[in-house]
Amino acid sequence: MHDEHDIQLSYREIIRACDHDADWLLRIIEADVISISGAPEAATYSGYQLARIRRAHRISRDFEASAPATALILQLLDELDALRKGQ
Repeated sequence: MHDEHDIQLSYREIIRACDHDADWLLRIIEADVISISGAPEAATYSGYQLARIRRAHRISRDFEASAPATALILQLLDELDALRKGQ
């Protein structure tokens, strides 16, 4: 899913993608919506993670969902996608 040609984003770039809401991003990371190595401020983020963060941001905004609820919704959507693909 991740390859060497994937984009790499800094913490500041990811924050911009989250409407400059660092607290929300940290809650999403704590809820395991994305996995990172080390401190969020020092991590490098992939295009896959950016897409996942943006999806989480839409869910959080549209449904006024907390970070744990957003994580659960994404997990259920992932499982639904896997079932549809026959995995």
